[in-house]
This record gives sequence, structure tokens and C-alpha cells, in this order.
Amino acid sequence: MNKLAVLAFSLLIFFSTMLWYLANGSLNDYLKSQVLLQSHYYSGQKSQLVSADFSNATGITQLTDFSLSNIDGLKQPLLFKVDKITVQLAATPTQQLDAPSIQKKTTTLVNVQEIRFNKIQVWSQTTQDGKNNLESLFNNISTRLAIDYPALYPKISAKLYANKYPERSEKLALESSGNSSKVQNIEINEAVIASNEAKQKKRLLGKAQTRVKVTSVVIDELTLTMFKDNKELTKHFQNINLNSIGKENGLDSNQLGGELLKQLLNELIKLEKANTL
Repeated sequence: MNKLAVLAFSLLIFFSTMLWYLANGSLNDYLKSQVLLQSHYYSGQKSQLVSADFSNATGITQLTDFSLSNIDGLKQPLLFKVDKITVQLAATPTQQLDAPSIQKKTTTLVNVQEIRFNKIQVWSQTTQDGKNNLESLFNNISTRLAIDYPALYPKISAKLYANKYPERSEKLALESSGNSSKVQNIEINEAVIASNEAKQKKRLLGKAQTRVKVTSVVIDELTLTMFKDNKELTKHFQNINLNSIGKENGLDSNQLGGELLKQLLNELIKLEKANTL
């Protein structure tokens, strides 16, 4: 694994562009601190991680004993914990995107072949107001992502805007209703179409100089314990494949932590609903 791969992985986990730090500090300590910070930022919950260990020889990082605290007021202190998370860089760890970026610099795409969760233990509970802890955390993360990346979450962003500015949203609704009878012009000029597509791509990609694409997310073993109405049910699952993350152009490296948590919680919610007490 060459030095470029080390730098690529550093960017992936750091969720930042603080490249200067790598030459002066401990890589593994900084990996650990950034994983914890990003987990807390998106979830609002305290997280713990025993260690992070990147291997220059294999391009693999092992994250050991990660846990996320539960919502306040619930009996179980943890929402979930994982004994080991393995992150494997792709054979070609980085590539350059032909996309707008800060100061017209090229955008680097980091390719991750796989993120693998070894053994996950999850606790599903209901709060005093009747809300499920998994769903509550999922909604919180989705809201944070929509605030930070509104172009990628238009429906949630529109709802947040309407709640914040009800008088403006009402005006826009009236204007939309008044113009509903107008026929939209269909653009046929190929140059204009190409220009519009480039602007849309720039809007979606934003100004991130580092983007990430994850090909595979896998859970080897999952134990889901559900508590409801003084009853307890535990279910075991194996070999769960989640969706890839980032599509063709990847996503902002700062977005990865939120998207990974969101995707994991989405799967847990589906399993919980399919195996209710």
C-alpha cells in the first residue's frame, strides 16, 4: 500500500481536510477521535471507541468496540454496540473527479471496497411518549443531513423551511397554485441542456475537495433485542447486505458518518417492524 493510499484513508475517516495534521500527530489516535466526533455530531448521542488501527501493508483499518449511547430516560444505556468494524480500501483507492471544487481544484474520490460490521448488538425500546428509539435517532440524523446537504434531501429541507418560515411557504404555495396552468417550455438546445446538467452537478457535489464512495456494507452477525410492554424478544440475523454509499460521484467526506448511521438504522427499523412483539 503506497503513501497515496494512506492519505486517502486518512481523508476518509477524518471527515475533514486537515492534511497537515498527519505529518505531526498519531494517525490512529486522530482516527479514533474523529470517528467519535462525527458519530456524536450526527446522532446527538455519546459514542465510545476503544481503538482504531490502520495497516499500511493491507490498507485495512480495524475499529474495535464501538458503541452508541441510548436516548435519555430508557432502561438500556446503549442503543447498539459493535465488537469490530473493518474498513477495506479498494485496489485503486483514489481517483480525480472532473467536478467543480474550492479554488477550482480537482475533487478527489476515495474508493472504499467494503465496510464490514462483525457482531452488532442492538436494543429497541419505546420512550415514555410512545416513540421508538431507533426511529427517533433515524429522524434526528435525517434532519441533520438535510440541514447540511439540502440539495440531496429536498423534501425534508422543504418541510424544515416551511416549519421555520410558515408565512413564506404559504406565499410560495399560492404562487405555485396560480401558475399551475402555465405550460413549461421544454429545452431542446443541447448546449443549454449540457450547461444546466453541469450546474446541477455542481450544486449536488458542492465544494467538497474530498468525496467518498463505499461499494459494500455488510453485517456478519446481528442480535436485536426488543422491549415493549414489559416483554422482551431477542432475534438473531446473519449476513445482512446494506446498500452501497455514494453512487458514481461519491458523497462529501463529512457526510459519510451520517449516511452510514442512517443506513444502518433504516435496516434495524425494518427488522424490528418485521419481528414485533
